[in-house]
Amino acid sequence: MKLSKLLILICMGVVLVIVGGYLLFGGGGDEEDEIIQEREQAAETADLSLEEIHYVETKGDKKEWELRAKSGQYFRQDDYTTLEDLTVTFYADEGRIITLKGDKGSMKGRKEIEVRGNVVITSSDGYRVSTNSFRFDDGKQQISTEDPIMFEGKRLQVKGVGAVLDLKTKKLSILRKVQTVIEG
Repeated sequence: MKLSKLLILICMGVVLVIVGGYLLFGGGGDEEDEIIQEREQAAETADLSLEEIHYVETKGDKKEWELRAKSGQYFRQDDYTTLEDLTVTFYADEGRIITLKGDKGSMKGRKEIEVRGNVVITSSDGYRVSTNSFRFDDGKQQISTEDPIMFEGKRLQVKGVGAVLDLKTKKLSILRKVQTVIEG
């Protein structure tokens, strides 16, 4: 009887050591494994997996914006696309070009684009905005965020939280906690 109890305790101890070792050294919360698992699940449920994506939105014969991404998945029922390593280029009036880059994103109905992770917006006239996420609304012709942002321009630096960039009026509004530095 004592031998069987000892054997059960030893087995339970071995199981605990294996599970503990897995959680401590190899499993349990490894972010890279979770990302790979998410991609695999998305690829399994997606209607279409895409590589080297290039999409151009036009009005009449004028190019409004274009999107490039390394990869993505398309879900037909929701008209929803997930994107990896993307660049969106907006073509404003008078030849001005605004480029938005980020690590990940999504596109809903080709009219709403959300970009997350290391988001940087640059303009052809020397301005730069960086943040963690941005959302583009084609109907409003606006790019917006609720995250902290940094705006840099010619001898100007502005930090804040939340912003709206209106592509029609070419105005950038920083919503809260604004700090400005003007050089020389």
